[in-house]
Amino acid sequence: MMTTKNPIYWQDEILQILFWMRGEGLGEVVTLEEINRFLTIEKSNLNDTVESLVEMGYLELSTNSENISEVQLTEQGKKEGKIRFKEEFENFLGHEDHMVCDDPNCDCHAENFEGICHHLTENEGHLH
Repeated sequence: MMTTKNPIYWQDEILQILFWMRGEGLGEVVTLEEINRFLTIEKSNLNDTVESLVEMGYLELSTNSENISEVQLTEQGKKEGKIRFKEEFENFLGHEDHMVCDDPNCDCHAENFEGICHHLTENEGHLH
């Protein structure tokens, strides 16, 4: 039996999982079923949370050709997902993580770099 958690918990979890999936190359646009594979959230909680995240401007909701709901992070959602992912996993991340691009000469590889890599914000390059 799944326990019901605070809606803010699920918002954080969804933003983190979407940021992680994007970083791992698992998809920019994902179905709610794909999210649920990682989170095991009750369908009603998932739908309510996605709706809230869309209203807050963190997600875009669409329907694919098979009439299945899909979501993707907005630019604001990518920034928020990064913050929440980093807060949750910072102790486990090495120097190379989801926050940098593949270009070793890019400023995002500098030791004290803080911000969002311009390659990633332009959807260029491959995330680590």
